Amino acid sequence: MHDDTKCLRPPPAEGSFASLVVPVHRASTIAFESVEDYQNRRAAMYDGYSYGLYGTPTSRTLENAIAAIEDATRAMVLPSGFAAIVVTTLACTAAGRRVLFPDTAYDTVRPFAERFLGGMGIKSTYYDPMAGAAIGSMLKPDIGLVWVESPGSMTLEVQDVPAIANACRDRGIKVAADNTYATPLRCKPLALGVDVSICAVSKYVSGHSDVVMGSIAVDDEQLFRRLKDYARFMGMGVSADDASLVLRGMETMAVRLDRTELTTLRVLDAIAGHPAIEEVRHPALATNPGHEYWKRDFCGSTGLITLFLKPVAANVLAAAIESMDQFAIGASWGGTKSIVAVLDRPPLRTATATPHDGPLVRLSIGLENVEDLLASLLPALDMIAADSKLPTSSPSQKNGAAQ
Repeated sequence: MHDDTKCLRPPPAEGSFASLVVPVHRASTIAFESVEDYQNRRAAMYDGYSYGLYGTPTSRTLENAIAAIEDATRAMVLPSGFAAIVVTTLACTAAGRRVLFPDTAYDTVRPFAERFLGGMGIKSTYYDPMAGAAIGSMLKPDIGLVWVESPGSMTLEVQDVPAIANACRDRGIKVAADNTYATPLRCKPLALGVDVSICAVSKYVSGHSDVVMGSIAVDDEQLFRRLKDYARFMGMGVSADDASLVLRGMETMAVRLDRTELTTLRVLDAIAGHPAIEEVRHPALATNPGHEYWKRDFCGSTGLITLFLKPVAANVLAAAIESMDQFAIGASWGGTKSIVAVLDRPPLRTATATPHDGPLVRLSIGLENVEDLLASLLPALDMIAADSKLPTSSPSQKNGAAQ
């Protein structure tokens, strides 16, 4: 063998070797043992390996891990959480049909529904997230899919998912759940009766703010293959390196969620009744909409807190937020570091009334020491209260205690 060929054919290492880490299998082209295997490669699309875009041993291991914690028979990973929403919606409906979204859905859903689905002849309607079994009155013959997001994006209403799923099942309508807030460690949507459970793996599952990925989990093999086909027809896949990062993050997810939950509950106690706040939202609070469903369907909470603030000047609010040295200002959440997002007003509603008119602040509690977080957060709230000429101590009313 000539030297230039030897450079391409290194002899394999000898001796036994076992690692605790899932190997990273990088590949575009996959080599086959025979002509027959190559010519039949598309038969391996769902379980085996045909091309790197459609799966490697690293991404398949991640999918198996996600299926295990979802209590699902099948799972697949996609380039983002929103990709999981897109693939699920397209695979479960068609032109001339209608999709129901909760009025509290992730805000990118609305332009997706209007500009993308609408252009394909798929209609969208928004419903009251607290409808429960009453959603039955909206389940007309043209409904192809119903989405639930519990708790709701930004405003954190917890839905009666089993009641919605039962109403849909009686009419042969599929239900999909965005379970990003809870992760499968805090809630298992398939066990509540939904057909598709999706998650933005970018958040708590990966947990380190360095991966963008989504997942879909199902119990129906035919539905899984349909979803898989839609993903590959749109050229969707994930890299082995990203899959490896998520597998690493999953190993500490339970510990991170437990720490985050404890810290969050202490933050809730510390800010209860603060005069700068009109209302605090978090599923563990007795006053949170749907708290009773959270107690029934979830086995814990996570680190998102929504604050509806009393009226405050925009420049004062900005200064207060920017003074919070332990909170990065950003749109995402679920990582090790605390993040704050600020809206001048609550997100658009079209089926229900907006809970409050004033500014909204969302906190994503990370793994910092709780005393450091409070030392960063409480003075900022005092700045806001001072602008409103409200007292900054001896609050007169408490929010519902975390339970």
